[in-house]
Amino acid sequence: MERAKLEHFGRVFARLLFAGVVFVAGARAWIWFVAAVVTAPLFLLGFSTHHMDVSYDFGFIRCLYGFSPGALLAWFQHDSIAGARQVLLANGPRMSWTLAEIVMVAVIVLFVSLAGDNDAGIAAPLVFALALFLFAHEGGWISALLRTPFMLTLGALSYSIYMVHIFVQARLINVAGLVERKLGLGLISDIVLRGEPATGFGAGWTGTVAIVVMLAATIAVSWVTWRLVEMPAMAWFRRLSKRI
Repeated sequence: MERAKLEHFGRVFARLLFAGVVFVAGARAWIWFVAAVVTAPLFLLGFSTHHMDVSYDFGFIRCLYGFSPGALLAWFQHDSIAGARQVLLANGPRMSWTLAEIVMVAVIVLFVSLAGDNDAGIAAPLVFALALFLFAHEGGWISALLRTPFMLTLGALSYSIYMVHIFVQARLINVAGLVERKLGLGLISDIVLRGEPATGFGAGWTGTVAIVVMLAATIAVSWVTWRLVEMPAMAWFRRLSKRI
């Protein structure tokens, strides 16, 4: 859990640095993002023995590396993606884009399967940036599936899910421990996570039910934080940006 907290703080500082770079560098901020994409993986390969699996040891560098490709995509591709999507809707070869999306999904599955605790994992931000670029065009049938109301809702909640899921999981593990002691159900067990001892949900049907409950609770809590925290904060920043 301490490791998760350290990773969380690293992400917070990365976002603060991003805001500072954009505020100070303005239209030239993209140069700093390119520098991060180029230098961060070299730094991790040269100085980290844990590759991308770092938190207190160069976790901040990893966060910058993961954040910068997405920032570059947003910086350069918004207008071009919007234009490309209009062309696709009018004349685009839907099947060709669908095939490209299927290949991209296969590449992601293969990459995740092979790039574990090794140097190949360093390429993760670049692989997923390519996936973002492809799916942002919304040209294929998989993209159409991702535009269904349920998937759009999950997309809107994704940042809140990302921010609260560790907290929700930890609290449900606490509750599961109490229930286990009262009823004798095998809800939790000792596991090994990233080579370190941890506590997680147990195996069998009880563990599966606990995981389903955790997913549902995470989405519910995320909806609350999205409505009460994220949306008001975004509105406040939009008003602030107009004043600047």
